[in-house]
Amino acid sequence: MPRRTSSSTSEVDESSALGAAVDAPIASEPDAQPPKGSAHRPSRRHLIVQAAVRVFSRKGFAETSIQEIAEAAGMVPTAVYYHFAGKEELFDTALGYAMDASTAAAQAVRPDDTEADSAAFKEAVDAVWDWTAEHPDAARMLFLQVAGGATPGTRLLTKEYEDRHVRRAFDYFPDSETPADKRSAAAHHAARSLRARTMIATTIAIQPLRIEGGPLSHIAVARLRSATTDVCAKMIEGR
Repeated sequence: MPRRTSSSTSEVDESSALGAAVDAPIASEPDAQPPKGSAHRPSRRHLIVQAAVRVFSRKGFAETSIQEIAEAAGMVPTAVYYHFAGKEELFDTALGYAMDASTAAAQAVRPDDTEADSAAFKEAVDAVWDWTAEHPDAARMLFLQVAGGATPGTRLLTKEYEDRHVRRAFDYFPDSETPADKRSAAAHHAARSLRARTMIATTIAIQPLRIEGGPLSHIAVARLRSATTDVCAKMIEGR
């Protein structure tokens, strides 16, 4: 099971590097030899992750084989096994990339240390929707798997992903009230937590429903985007 942190700089840097290529054609020449005198062949782990995102997004976990991912990456299966113990580890890594990339898109427009309000929330939502349009394979893999984890590792990743965004969502609900006693404080915190979790659940749940063949796929993206933002803004405003 993968070890992950909630939001490290290294994760965002790696996501940015992969993001530029994950939806682009994958390089061939799988077994190009390193320059003469080089002690080690350059790592091709990122190429494997790119290929895995592309294949898993279209076929899912159960229907995908290491052979197919190796072919998509332009290498032999043994090269994949050199970097990953098996399909489950590779799936978890590919999903983790997609999660980190979508998080980075939201953090780019509203860093954790900046003011959060309904306008900032709209900008963050817009940034994630833009990311889904620019990286359809990663987005498809992410949002289909969040709906139901295929492996124990992905279920853990999904929980961490949702918790990460719920923590950010709390910033949109300022804790301005001062409860009179512990019981009131507990009730106030529970209500605030419910609003934050409902808002994040709404923004995530809408995505798989609009993928081709989904019940919302016939509705224009602009309408769905606007409606999602409006509903969540009302949650923030408490009405």
